[in-house]
Amino acid sequence: MSVSQDCQQFLDSRKSLVLSTISAQGELETSVMPFVVANAGELAIFVSELSAHTQNLLNLTGLAQNAGDSNFTGLVSGLLLADENETPEIFARERIGMQLQVSRVDSGSVEWQEIVDRFAANFGEVVDVLRNLPDFHCFKLVVVRGRYVRGFGAAYAFEGCPCKEMQGIKGR
Repeated sequence: MSVSQDCQQFLDSRKSLVLSTISAQGELETSVMPFVVANAGELAIFVSELSAHTQNLLNLTGLAQNAGDSNFTGLVSGLLLADENETPEIFARERIGMQLQVSRVDSGSVEWQEIVDRFAANFGEVVDVLRNLPDFHCFKLVVVRGRYVRGFGAAYAFEGCPCKEMQGIKGR
C-alpha cells in the first residue's frame, strides 16, 4: 500500500480524537472525544458544554463572530493515535497530528442533522438521547495541515485534506 493509502486506512479506523484547546485565561485543555468525518478534509465533534473543551470552543467561535471577521474561527490541535496495545514500538507509534479550524454548526440546521445522524450510525443509540440535550453542540473541524507518522523515519506532512499529497519529512 502507498503512504496515502496507509494514512487513509489509519484515519478510517479511528473513532476518538484527542483535542487541545485554550481557555480564555490561556490555559491548555486536552480532552478526548468521539468524532466523525463530515466531508473530505473535515471532522466533526458532538460535545457537551459541561466540558471545559466545549466552553473553549464556544469562546473561540464566539470571538470570531464578535470580531466581525467571518474568516476567523480559530485553530485547535487534534491527534489520532494508534492503540498502545497494538503498537510494537511506543517511540514509533502511528499517529496523525492536525491543526484544525473550528466552526460551530447551528443546532437544527440540515448540516447539524446530517452530522448527528452520522454520529448515530457510528456510535449507536446513545446519540438519540444526546441529540435532544440542550447542552450538546456540534462543531466542524476543517483540517488546515498536519503530519502522519507511520513509524521511525516515516513522517509525512500534508496541507488540507489528510492523507492527500503527502510530503516526506527529512531530519536535519
